[in-house]
Amino acid sequence: MSEAIQILKSIEAKLKLIRHRLEAIEEALSEEMPTNDREDLKRALEEHEKGETISLEEAVRRLT
Repeated sequence: MSEAIQILKSIEAKLKLIRHRLEAIEEALSEEMPTNDREDLKRALEEHEKGETISLEEAVRRLT
């Protein structure tokens, strides 16, 4: 069981790092974007976090 906990903690740490990197990318992009594009990106990211979006692969699969 402790091995499973270690694996989960490792995954959690990796996810935290990914989130941090995504936030840095979002910040860098927002500095270069017009306001309306920034708002659209923020809205899209919020929708993704809520699970309201699907991947491109899933969309293609549903359409074919």
